[in-house]
Amino acid sequence: MLTAYLAGVEGHLAPALVIFFSAILQSITGFGLVIVAAPLLMIFYDPKLTVPVMLLLACCANFFQGLFALRTANLKLVFWLYLGVLCGQPIGFWAFDHASSAMLKVFISAIVLFSLGTMQALHLRIRECPRNSYITGIFSGFTSITAGMGGPPFLIYLAHSRMTVEVMRATCFVFFFLCNITSLTSYELGGLPIAPALGEFVYLLPALVLGILIGHAAFAYVPKALIRRLIFVLLYVTCIYTIVSVLLH
Repeated sequence: MLTAYLAGVEGHLAPALVIFFSAILQSITGFGLVIVAAPLLMIFYDPKLTVPVMLLLACCANFFQGLFALRTANLKLVFWLYLGVLCGQPIGFWAFDHASSAMLKVFISAIVLFSLGTMQALHLRIRECPRNSYITGIFSGFTSITAGMGGPPFLIYLAHSRMTVEVMRATCFVFFFLCNITSLTSYELGGLPIAPALGEFVYLLPALVLGILIGHAAFAYVPKALIRRLIFVLLYVTCIYTIVSVLLH
């Protein structure tokens, strides 16, 4: 059985490398695993398979990170965000169920491009209050189901938050775990099979764990500003290429 598993891991070497380097970059820079890996994984997988695979990987990572961060997290903020997620996900599920793979490719790439541009250009601080948190949660719930990433609306909302780094990171871990586990539950209840995604997940999980551990160990030695710029360049090129290739076909 171990031999068969190792052979399977070898057969998934290319997507595993994507997860490995994405996990390293997340550990070093704090940049979201999903927003980095999802556009690249669509090179190897159909978008409708990429989304649940990324949700499984992110859910696994956020669960263990969230366990240690629960006491530090802003749970009141998480509550209002998650309430919005519960309202936004049914709309997202309908869109995911009716959209073609080509449409999802363009949509996911467009979300990443919009998020990158907004995070770089937007310097206004959005007021943190229950109403704004709830609205942000609705958008996060929608994008979590359709694109496998609830992070972009959340990061735009809190891009210039006055929370400490420790509270911000802890809040991210707890919120993203709740968002991702609810998305996976929605898929299962909606009749969309998770088994194919689980089949890929088991082969990519070692790359995720190894990447997080190496990134954590290398954190103090890597120039983070340079790595962050390289991430932005890579994502811009990948997303633009994906959109153009779909439109040309």
